Amino acid sequence: MSGIHQFLPMLAKGDGVGNNARAMAKRLAEVGIPSRFYADLDKTGEASGGHFDYAKATEAGDILLYHVATSSPMTTYLARRSEPLGVVYQNITPPEYFATYDARAAAVQKRALGEVETLAERTLLAMTPSAYNAEDLHQAGYREVAEFPIIFDPTDFLGSSSPRVEEVLTGLRTKGFANWLFVGRLVPNKAQERLIMALHAHREAYGDTAVLHLVGRPSYPGYVAALHRLAAELGLADRVNFVMGVSEEELAAFYRGSDLFASASEHEGFCMPIVEALFHGLPVMAYDAGAVPETLGIGGIHLSDRDPATMAAWAEMIATDTGLRGRLRRLGREQLTRVAPTATIPAFDRAIARLIELAGSPMKPDFEAPSAIVGETREILDRLSDQSDKESA
Repeated sequence: MSGIHQFLPMLAKGDGVGNNARAMAKRLAEVGIPSRFYADLDKTGEASGGHFDYAKATEAGDILLYHVATSSPMTTYLARRSEPLGVVYQNITPPEYFATYDARAAAVQKRALGEVETLAERTLLAMTPSAYNAEDLHQAGYREVAEFPIIFDPTDFLGSSSPRVEEVLTGLRTKGFANWLFVGRLVPNKAQERLIMALHAHREAYGDTAVLHLVGRPSYPGYVAALHRLAAELGLADRVNFVMGVSEEELAAFYRGSDLFASASEHEGFCMPIVEALFHGLPVMAYDAGAVPETLGIGGIHLSDRDPATMAAWAEMIATDTGLRGRLRRLGREQLTRVAPTATIPAFDRAIARLIELAGSPMKPDFEAPSAIVGETREILDRLSDQSDKESA
């Protein structure tokens, strides 16, 4: 039976691209469309093989869907195949962010941008989570682009928590420290150095009353070393907590036990951690760059600049003003209705229907079939709304 099969350079658990692909596959199965994964690096055991393995299983009527996130030999392979092609564009970080720390990484990013252009003529429909990303695609020559936020299953990050992490965060709060949180890879475009500088400004203005938790994988050793040096030079070595990789339970504990989520990132194609923070009721302040204005929407504090004193002042207000925290939680719940699967699954259905139409495919999916992810999300949003009402009473 023909299907819509997904190609990813890497398939891993806890990875935004992989989680998005799984949610898509789950919905495709519900409407009656098979969807296999092909990944050259499969850390889950869920893929049917690398991209060359698809040739062994191809069927007439197949449509291929390629998740673009980095440079990959899949680009050349898919460009040469004859099956109808759709692209899911997560964004490519510009190479100049990496040049100072890793020339090879910068070259990879430059090559990836070229590969995005390579597929433009071949692609029937591109899907992307933001208007910011869509502009990249239009400039690269893509004819038709569908925009909708990343699809995710909220149960992926609303599971059990880590008592150990909870104990650490509670202990810090008991000692008078606010817990600032950032979640994301330690890479130059995320600008974690700006958060460290804001923490220093906060200590100068309000005393030694905050700890910054940087939770994410270290991708470039030179950049991570620079962050450690900066923290030490500012006397913050014991106030910046570098957490290099966490379990799902530990990540949930950081979201639940922190006082605010802070981002100074310069380049985001969507920024899924903002959505995760909103789901956990965590107040968010973020620099208005890339797709952040779209993702955060009405749900948090938008920073027009990254002046350390300004960021410190907002962090202090968020951590200490209970009225402000309550308002941010309520606005965060409202923003969730715009980016959660209750909104994105219908948009995905429309995009898939359009892709099938453009491909001239005889597939007749049942888009009226209920979505398990949407059902789960509605229950969670109702529970969060009830919780918010009780807090406001």
